[in-house]
Amino acid sequence: MFIAAFATLTAGFITTWHFRPYLRALLAHELGINSHQLAFVGACLSAICLASLGLLSRMILVKANVYNATESALFSNREVPGFVHQDRRSTPLLEFRQQIQEILRVDDVDSLSKVVALRHWVRCQQSEAKDTWVTERAIDHEDPHMLLQELRAGEPGACRRFSYTLLGALLAAGFDARFVVFASRLRRRRAFFHAVVEVWIEEMDQWVLLDPTYDCMILINGKMASAIELVLTVESGKASSIGFDRNGSVLKPDPSADFLNRCCRHLFLARSNAIFDGYGVRIIGPKRIDFLHFSPGGTRYPNDFKKTLIGVTVACAALTVAVWTLSLVAWILE
Repeated sequence: MFIAAFATLTAGFITTWHFRPYLRALLAHELGINSHQLAFVGACLSAICLASLGLLSRMILVKANVYNATESALFSNREVPGFVHQDRRSTPLLEFRQQIQEILRVDDVDSLSKVVALRHWVRCQQSEAKDTWVTERAIDHEDPHMLLQELRAGEPGACRRFSYTLLGALLAAGFDARFVVFASRLRRRRAFFHAVVEVWIEEMDQWVLLDPTYDCMILINGKMASAIELVLTVESGKASSIGFDRNGSVLKPDPSADFLNRCCRHLFLARSNAIFDGYGVRIIGPKRIDFLHFSPGGTRYPNDFKKTLIGVTVACAALTVAVWTLSLVAWILE
């Protein structure tokens, strides 16, 4: 790679030197610019690029398209408009199903009991060692197979990895499930985040919230809650009504109503669960996971502003390289 880069630079320099009379005439006589002027333009473009990057770094979910929803009832419906479902005949899904065969072999078990068993199985894949628990870790994939390997290998991870692994297990077991993220604010600085999973329980005809990190279900006034019910409860100031059902689990850490009260101010619902089909959270590509955002306070996610910043950053970065290169060429020719 270094040899190729060196060869490219050398070839470019030789070409520039060979055509220097024509380039000198073009820059000095036709365009009337010199290396100092080009350097100034390059510095300005660099400053704009860095400023755009700085603004982007303060936002959450930079790599995903986010659509705002105003009706809370939309999140209680079985189907969300535009949702991309996992292909149940997918080979990676069927292979992942082999990991949970012992749970699936149990007969005469209701859906909720099976879901609890899957949640506990996922939580038990990670060791209790403190160095495996981190509050935030950059993970650039959503592949349940790879995430399960990371859990078992003791690599540091957090709620996002637990949740995508549980999502894969639920889908492999035949359940309809979806990925959910809670956030305390839309700016990354001093924000609290938490990733969980919702599963559709046919017998209850509702979405039920599962928290694999704390190996529990969320209760509101003693009843199993969904993600939207939790957000609305927090917004109404009734955090005291939040409880947990751990179904006998004593694994640490313990769930905290205070933590949920701090982070459950914004709800982001993934509009695809096709993680065995290559869908993921990325800036470009045909298989992107979009998110639906809801805030009880009416705060809107600035998706258009974010896309403008991304466009400005990319354009300025490309122009910066071009202008600085031209400035160097002009300096050589002067």
